[in-house]
Amino acid sequence: MVYRTTPKMEERKAARRRKFLDVATRLFGEFGYHKTTVPMVVAESDSSTGSFYFYFDNKEDIFAEVLKTIGERMSAELNEAIAQEAERIEQMRAAIERLFVFLAENPAEAKILVIESPGLGGPLAALQRGILASHARSVERAIAGLSERPPPGDPAVLAHCWVGAVYEAVRYWLELPAAERRPADEVAAEVAKFNLRGIGSGDAHGTGLS
Repeated sequence: MVYRTTPKMEERKAARRRKFLDVATRLFGEFGYHKTTVPMVVAESDSSTGSFYFYFDNKEDIFAEVLKTIGERMSAELNEAIAQEAERIEQMRAAIERLFVFLAENPAEAKILVIESPGLGGPLAALQRGILASHARSVERAIAGLSERPPPGDPAVLAHCWVGAVYEAVRYWLELPAAERRPADEVAAEVAKFNLRGIGSGDAHGTGLS
């Protein structure tokens, strides 16, 4: 007899896996990788240890899946922001601001990506670097596509400086006491202006390259 799954069964499996990932994201963001345990994730998910190991091999595996999910969500946010603008410079500005605000509004995801994962080393740190490298490649293509007056310098170097500025600004903002943080959209706009000046844009709001 062949065992067949139904769409409803697949939906329930996906929902259980999503619940584990959501809980793990919150716990990793709050307690960090080392202090978060599989039993904590299981208990907070109102599930069983056996169910956890049906979906994930171990704590490193679920952390990696959390990182991948964060990367996918950020890509979706960036694509949406870019799609709303027609001019290349405006697309680049919108992408910076959307990324910063997304991370500010999702502090657990931001702490996992920007603060926690780089210090873990091995495959997890490599996965984090891969997410940032993917963003840098997108920025590099955008910079190289500024055909009217391309900025001087190597687009790859400029792109990595660009991405580094965004994530370091996020790190700085996250590490401030909450009462001392300026509104995220204001900081995002400043980071966008800084990066656009770095590639020769005289106006961060779409008047083109100076």
